[in-house]
Amino acid sequence: MINNKGVSETVGFIIIFGIVITGISLVTLLGYPALLNQQQEANIRNMEKNFIVLQVNANNLAYKNLPYQETVIQVTDGTLTLLDANSEYRKKFTIADEGGIIIDNFIPGELRYLASNNNIIIGFQNGAIVKWQVGGSTMLGKPRWYYDSVTQSLVINLIQLRSDSPSSFSGIGTVTMEMTSPGSPTIKNYDPPQDITITYSDTEGDYIRAWRNYFNEFSSTGTTTVTIPDIKTLVIKEYTINVKFN
Repeated sequence: MINNKGVSETVGFIIIFGIVITGISLVTLLGYPALLNQQQEANIRNMEKNFIVLQVNANNLAYKNLPYQETVIQVTDGTLTLLDANSEYRKKFTIADEGGIIIDNFIPGELRYLASNNNIIIGFQNGAIVKWQVGGSTMLGKPRWYYDSVTQSLVINLIQLRSDSPSSFSGIGTVTMEMTSPGSPTIKNYDPPQDITITYSDTEGDYIRAWRNYFNEFSSTGTTTVTIPDIKTLVIKEYTINVKFN
């Protein structure tokens, strides 16, 4: 004979309800933040791909003599801004030989993506794609600079970004690039060979580590100044690209 004394539908409901609430709480506390984190990482990867496209567009203008390039991109979980190459931009390049300065404080400007939580920056700067996050910076795409140790030749391409009306956007927008000044190259032949010194200055400190590591590929250095020895031929090409958002 079954004894149903002590059996309560209310108690059973409370136990089941408690299990359900506990499960929902665990999903909310653990699963939802993980889902948001995955979504943010996907957005960052998407922006990295967008910047590769922008770098290719700029290279096409500079090296293939195309008149303009236009690309539709989606900016998610952040803002894309053009930092015009003016005196307010605090990142500069200086190039010198043993006789003195050749290029003094070249201002590149920048296309910059800033994540909405302000913990990641991706920039297209002087032909390179750089990324900053807490702990330092890295270079995702290198500029087109060439060093040939056999012929002792060094080619440096400098790309400056300008705009008639600097702006920013989120969501879907069009980035148009137009070559406004291809510039004539500066060519120097040295006999005997000379040392060439390149300095990157960044008072904001965003991309110091990225450029320092890149300079290490030419000559070991622990700073953002690199000296490349025994150069016979130095070629410096300057390009100015106008950028618009639509």
